[in-house]
Amino acid sequence: MAGIRLHNVCLDYPLYGAYDFSLKRRLLGPLIGETSTARTIRAIDDLSLEATAGARIGLFGPNGSGKSTLLRLIAGVYPATCGQVEVDGSIVPLLGLNAGANLDFVAADNISLLLRIGGRKPTPAIVDEIWAFTELEERMRHLPLRMFSSGMLMRVLFATATAFPADILLLDEWLSVVDENFSAKAEQRLLKLVSMAAIVIIASHDQALLQRICTSIIKLDHGRIVSTIPVDQNSVRQKDLREKRA
Repeated sequence: MAGIRLHNVCLDYPLYGAYDFSLKRRLLGPLIGETSTARTIRAIDDLSLEATAGARIGLFGPNGSGKSTLLRLIAGVYPATCGQVEVDGSIVPLLGLNAGANLDFVAADNISLLLRIGGRKPTPAIVDEIWAFTELEERMRHLPLRMFSSGMLMRVLFATATAFPADILLLDEWLSVVDENFSAKAEQRLLKLVSMAAIVIIASHDQALLQRICTSIIKLDHGRIVSTIPVDQNSVRQKDLREKRA
């Protein structure tokens, strides 16, 4: 059973500056009684959250409120400084498509690499299926990603990242693919992933989008939960129907 449980979780980032890295300070600091304690900033502050199967949670708040950091903490990218984090189920973290890709590797090798990072075995059949979804020419799969346009690169990375469904889907903004001719196909695939996942958490500045997709919206500020607003999806659908008829 998929589930996410965060209890009194904190996450601190170390802050470094030129003064902290000064060789002179490092050498003379102990002699003059200075300690080398690193300054930190608290990105997630005493946050508790629970999500079970069926949850569709939106994260909303200004830049720096902790939305992306919270997603990465749930995904296991960042370890919590304190508190308890329990995640049950497989995760698809769509938090930046190019994470883990090597632009000097050919496209086919990147697909295999990214699948392995995601815990999947890159069989020839799976790689072929992913490549077919990109709709790119066969010769392109044997070229380094550095030679791809931004639109072609996004096709490869998106097709690979969304190749498998998961119990938990984490989205940092609703992903858009640069290539307009590919965006409709990508949108449908993303919607299918959302429908199949047991738990979906999406961070976005688009409140209208969160209203359409989510069952609750959490507002964050300075790493803390300010409010949790339930969303009645029946009311949202009825409103959409009225607007279409008008």
